[in-house]
Amino acid sequence: MSMDEELVFRILFISIYAVFAGVRIYYRSQNIGRTSEKEYTQKTKAITVLIVAILGYFLTVGLWIVFPPIVLIFQIPLPSVIRWFGGGIALIATALTVWIHRILGKQYSAKLEIQKGHELITVGPYSKIRHPMYSSLNLFSLSVSLISANLLLILFAISVAIPFHWITRAEEELLIEQFGEEYLEYMQTTGRFFPRLW
Repeated sequence: MSMDEELVFRILFISIYAVFAGVRIYYRSQNIGRTSEKEYTQKTKAITVLIVAILGYFLTVGLWIVFPPIVLIFQIPLPSVIRWFGGGIALIATALTVWIHRILGKQYSAKLEIQKGHELITVGPYSKIRHPMYSSLNLFSLSVSLISANLLLILFAISVAIPFHWITRAEEELLIEQFGEEYLEYMQTTGRFFPRLW
């Protein structure tokens, strides 16, 4: 691959990441200073694994953008069409993230907590998936890593997704406690990360 084409992919990666980061910062800033009704602290192995994976992911992203020779050994010969495909999926994941934030509104939180007047949301993507935010975030990190064609970044993106299986189980226990039978019935008609196919 020519240096010019590699530069195009680097610019594409940075541009898409900047848009996604802007979306996340905007919506997270909307809830600064808000107090919750109940707040829970998760100190589990899954959270520890997630934190380590996220740190590794962002460190690799930074190195790939700023000092690419350091992680050049992990470059793999992905066809350009797959890298462009990754860019397209990353844009779709960004749009999905915006949609989810708009559906959640003031109930969005980066922490495990119950808001005052908390309601069970079952519209939009929540009508099919119980945790669409995690789905969109993981879809973004994996698809945007394809643009880099860097195996280390792709592996960290996969490792970020794995702990959510256990994290969401803890969250669902909290939601069952909060909403009872209503949430149990909701679980019967939705998938955890993907829509049910039957």
